[in-house]
Amino acid sequence: MPKKETDARIIIDDLLRQAFWDPTDKGQVRTEEIVPGGGRADYLLLSRDGKPLAVVEAKKTAIHPYTAKQQALPYAKKLGAPFIFLTNGDLIYFWDYLNDDARAVNAFYSRRDMERLLHLRKESVPLATVPIPDFYSRKGEVRQLRPYQIRAMKALDHALELGKRRFLIELPTGTGKTDLICLYLQRLIQANRAERILFLVDRDQLAKQALEAIQDILPTHGSYWLKPGVARREEQITVCLLQTMIGRYQEFSSGYFDVVVADECHRSIYGAWQTALTHFDALHIGLTATPAMFIERNTFKFYDCKDDEPDFTYDIRDAIKEPAP
Repeated sequence: MPKKETDARIIIDDLLRQAFWDPTDKGQVRTEEIVPGGGRADYLLLSRDGKPLAVVEAKKTAIHPYTAKQQALPYAKKLGAPFIFLTNGDLIYFWDYLNDDARAVNAFYSRRDMERLLHLRKESVPLATVPIPDFYSRKGEVRQLRPYQIRAMKALDHALELGKRRFLIELPTGTGKTDLICLYLQRLIQANRAERILFLVDRDQLAKQALEAIQDILPTHGSYWLKPGVARREEQITVCLLQTMIGRYQEFSSGYFDVVVADECHRSIYGAWQTALTHFDALHIGLTATPAMFIERNTFKFYDCKDDEPDFTYDIRDAIKEPAP
């Protein structure tokens, strides 16, 4: 295990390469960058037009990187870098310091990730300014949103505006979970809160259904099914089997997706399956048709919910009672 900061930097250089940075290219990565007023930033990551994107504060393994926050913050401000990474080669924290606290991530963001995030920050609007539609087109017919679908979207809005980054939705089978999430993804795109989206499922049939709904409800946004042995495409929405993503998540940087949707999520957050979710530092939306009382506690923990309390739930008995529009 590395003991010195110089040893940690060897690992950090490799981690940067995995996120598609070239540490030897001074147009991408500068080291020991002099900070106006005193001090040196261990690394400075640059945008394609040469502007500072992120300061990387490197510590030896024995030091927890989160403790370096106050050292790195004045460096980032003086250099004009909007983001900070804190790392000891083992743990990595990403800090969008104008908006959130530092949080643990699995890998560095790529240059494209941070440029996209800056664009979204600049162009985003409050969700309250984006109207929820009364109707939408599906399978060639006009459908009216059900009251519970509107309530679910408002619940997601509320949680998101409060700074929550993981959400759990429980809707019985047949109540339009996929339609609802497609409409909400459209809402996030319209508010400039999301650009790249991953839709994870665990069966071929669910992948076909998800892609059909996405292409029907979001026809102007490129989408595709990432299958085994097929090269990834730079489309806005990626549908993928969880089993496939487990073997391919390293093809993507940690910040590649803005939103990760996991269908039937109560089956996908355990053991090796969870790696395909936690690799991505994104808004995570879990969908399930299983009533809360039958979901294991780890599901609620993963989505930052209290036990038996999803961010939105709709009981099957209420679904039966509620009249069709």
